[in-house]
Amino acid sequence: PMQSLSNTYSSEELGEWIDRIVKQIGDVEFICELKFDGTAISLTYENGKLLRAVTRGDGESGDDVTANVRTIGSIPLALTGDYPAEFEIRGEAFMLYASFDCLDAEREAAGEQLFANPRNAAAGTLKQQQSSIVAKRGLDCTLYQIASRELPFSTHWEALESASRWGFKVSEHARICRSAEEVRAFIEHWDTARKELPFPTDGVVIKVNDFAKRRRLG
Repeated sequence: PMQSLSNTYSSEELGEWIDRIVKQIGDVEFICELKFDGTAISLTYENGKLLRAVTRGDGESGDDVTANVRTIGSIPLALTGDYPAEFEIRGEAFMLYASFDCLDAEREAAGEQLFANPRNAAAGTLKQQQSSIVAKRGLDCTLYQIASRELPFSTHWEALESASRWGFKVSEHARICRSAEEVRAFIEHWDTARKELPFPTDGVVIKVNDFAKRRRLG
């Protein structure tokens, strides 16, 4: 299942969540990442080759968009290095602001309905029947979670570093935070700095870094 994340808009609730985790498992490292504003996709690789790409859909089953995803330059069709024989990796397909502006300008000139925002444009592009159209629209993709059950890593950070070595694009803005203060500092920084990014974001994702501690937390 590709489930939705729990969310909060309250600093107090965030602090309570961190306090509960620390009380249950002691010292903990968090990974803070930008939440990209696009369409969630799941990629399956076998023997280093892209086998299948699907959207989240209803969380249990999604649309097969493999042909369209193959046109996204930041998604590798073949991997390098010591990757597992079979695994699933998840991320976000999104549209850069520059690509979105060009697309809507073209649609306006053609008398077509405009996309409301880059998120809708990315979703609409992935549903295109012609992959040649997708290839021209400049979609990008950042991967943020290896979803296979058995992995040779003890932490999420190690998994991200390995994914990068295999050829995946992972966020350069992710950070390890070792306290509630560092988490809040990350959030406060990107609340303003995100406005300078070339792509849309809609929040920050906070994850426990250690996989064994995740299992203890349930």
